[in-house]
Amino acid sequence: MLEHGWFAAHLTGHGPVRLSDRALPAVLGRGSLMLDFALMPGETGPLPLLHLGDQSGWTWFLSISLDAQGVLTLVQRQGAAVQALTLDIAQDCAAGGRMRLTFSWDCRTDETRLTLETIDGGQIRQRVGTGAMPLSRAELAALAKGRSPAQIGPRVEWLAFGSQMQPVGPGACFAPSTPIATPGGDCPAASLKAGDLVLTADAGPQPILWSGRIALPALGSLRPVRLCAPAFGATRDLWVLPQHRVALRGAAVTDLFAEEEVLVPAHHLVDGISAQQPDRPCVLSWHGLLLQGHHLLIADGCRVESLNIGRLARTPALAKTTALSGLVARMDLPVHGVPARRGLTPEEALALAAERRRRRGPVAA
Repeated sequence: MLEHGWFAAHLTGHGPVRLSDRALPAVLGRGSLMLDFALMPGETGPLPLLHLGDQSGWTWFLSISLDAQGVLTLVQRQGAAVQALTLDIAQDCAAGGRMRLTFSWDCRTDETRLTLETIDGGQIRQRVGTGAMPLSRAELAALAKGRSPAQIGPRVEWLAFGSQMQPVGPGACFAPSTPIATPGGDCPAASLKAGDLVLTADAGPQPILWSGRIALPALGSLRPVRLCAPAFGATRDLWVLPQHRVALRGAAVTDLFAEEEVLVPAHHLVDGISAQQPDRPCVLSWHGLLLQGHHLLIADGCRVESLNIGRLARTPALAKTTALSGLVARMDLPVHGVPARRGLTPEEALALAAERRRRRGPVAA
């Protein structure tokens, strides 16, 4: 099993969750703190997300909050040393929805970065800085427990921390064991490497540009979706990340959208029967396959999208902080301007889900 760097998490309404058998280090000089929160459309601050520290003396603390202008601010102080990172997320506040915030630091390289990802919209905003400061074992334990000296904001659904500079953005899709069609037959996704050919439903055989894996806590918006056979895969259940899209066709698709086939995020397919989303806090590994274009892979007969990175290549500084950093260094990162199929908006996906329930039958995948 691929070793991951996650130590522990705090799940609102549940409490601390151990993600590893490893003991917390005395000092964590390199790591990441990830959390999910949600906003109503048009909502701004003042909204506290996290405060860790001694409020009476204010000599050491880590604070993350959103102000009334839609600016997300992280401030950290240890004695005389202070660092601050800000992100203007006013546009994201206007749209509202679920958001993921990742704060990473490395004291050895003196690098910090704050990244916001809109979970449904796919937008990524990032600020990189210096002045990295470590977190102590006591601070980490307080984060996991969610108790003083840690205070977790009311909109935070969960937080997790680990010892890695966590890649952000696109890079993960489905379970490493997912069978992917190739000219030589089905192969587990994890066994495929750059240069291998895969069969696509829309463009025939295509070479893989990048094949890689990411470990993520299975919490909140990262809880896996189980696509059950035979409604999706012909012979086996398929496990995908909630935002990964599946190609659907059938009468409901044609009637609603006048399209032969559309792409729908897996979490919109969850009905408790043909698609499920179990709640089992842990860390899971996910595999991604990147092609030169955006195409439809065939996983045990089910059409799922290859990794879609949009125009990420046009922001190389951001791309370097993703799992695709190796391609950025070689200037091999493609631009995905045209999707393989039309992707449904969240509202359209909900309408399709309602129509599927009304017709009491699965849409052919």
